[in-house]
Amino acid sequence: MFGKSLFQTVLERIEAEDPRADAEVTPHTGIPGFNAGLAFDTERTTGGDAVRQAYADMDDARSAAPEPPIAQPTPVLEAPKPPPRQRPAHLDRLTPAQVAEDLRLSNADTPATLAEKRRSFASQNHPDRHAPEDRKAATMRMTMANMLVDEALRRLKRGLPISVTSQHPR
Repeated sequence: MFGKSLFQTVLERIEAEDPRADAEVTPHTGIPGFNAGLAFDTERTTGGDAVRQAYADMDDARSAAPEPPIAQPTPVLEAPKPPPRQRPAHLDRLTPAQVAEDLRLSNADTPATLAEKRRSFASQNHPDRHAPEDRKAATMRMTMANMLVDEALRRLKRGLPISVTSQHPR
């Protein structure tokens, strides 16, 4: 029992309990001092017959079992296409008069109200807030709005009225 693997011990016990007395035992011919462990030769050991029979019984049971039905592939449903993206209407208003109208510039504006109008306009029109294909129009609107607000601030410093129609004749 000592110096043998657990598997070898089990095989010896199976051989001892085997009712077949005519079974011949083949001595281990492996490397001296090397335990075979789980790597054993089932063809040369008497206990191997029981192991082979157990595997044969399992194979018979598997072959007798009905074949599982072949799973039918599930149909792939296409995701609904999103509606085509529409460009925001305010990005088509690119003339200075239209941008000034969107800014709602008036002669009553002060530097504080102009700064607030610039921030409000930027929150809706900044290029970073739009799709890549709309950024060019958004950049043009922001550039124009900044120029209009800067011009309005210059006019306020000089004491001139903010006249929307005379700022950029085109």
